[in-house]
This record gives sequence, C-alpha cells and structure tokens, in this order.
Amino acid sequence: MSAVAHLELGRKLSADDAWSDDAACKAADVRIFFSSDDTEQRQALELCAACPVREKCLRYAVQNGEMYGVWGGLTESDRRSMIREARRRRRERERQTDAA
Repeated sequence: MSAVAHLELGRKLSADDAWSDDAACKAADVRIFFSSDDTEQRQALELCAACPVREKCLRYAVQNGEMYGVWGGLTESDRRSMIREARRRRRERERQTDAA
C-alpha cells in the first residue's frame, strides 16, 4: 500500500487535497513512514525532502492531528515541537497585545 493510499483510507480527501496526486511517496511503501527503524525513517525523510508537495502534506498532518508517522518531512516529535513552538509564539504575541 502506498503512503498516499494510506492517507486516502485514513481520512476523506477533499478537492483541496488534490496535492496527494503529486506526492513523492505516492508509490512508496507506507511502512517506511510509520516505522520506528531509523533506516526506514531516514528513507521516508529523504523522499519528503524532494517532494514538491511537502508543505501541503505537513499542513494536512497538522490540521488533522496526525500523531504518528512522517508527514511533510517531519517526524512525530518534530511536529510536536513545531506545534509547541507555534503555540508559545502565539501566547507571547497575545501577551504583548494585552500589555499594549
């Protein structure tokens, strides 16, 4: 099963998700994107690095709360860190606005 096929089974795609047709992982084995094996995870990240729709894939994963696997070139922990940092920056901006 390809990584994109897994995406299509996991969530209903809308017209806005047509980006998956251009994904570099379209023909890849989905297991490398959900593996705890460092070698397979590196393979997934390498595919993502050259993917023309990497940012759209990452946006999909964040917006849909994908907790597992490599999405948009980021591992699970990378995405969690990115989300925490974005929340921290948002709270800081809100504090600055409230203080003004």
